[in-house]
Amino acid sequence: MRRLVASSLCALAVAASGCGLKGPLYLPEKPGEVVVRPAPGTTPPATPAEPATTTPATPAPPPPQAPPTGPGARG
Repeated sequence: MRRLVASSLCALAVAASGCGLKGPLYLPEKPGEVVVRPAPGTTPPATPAEPATTTPATPAPPPPQAPPTGPGARG
């Protein structure tokens, strides 16, 4: 009985492995140019915008100046 079930399962697996295969197997030729067209009724994707540049909202304050030093300095 076990042998009958095992051989039946093997025969079923062999028969099912060929399902959906039609015609000879071959490698298709590579096309020279690929043309992509949108499906009817769809809108093309928006073009990417320019990359945003980060600019500060207000300019940074200038660095503090050192007090004058030297012979003509007041102080």
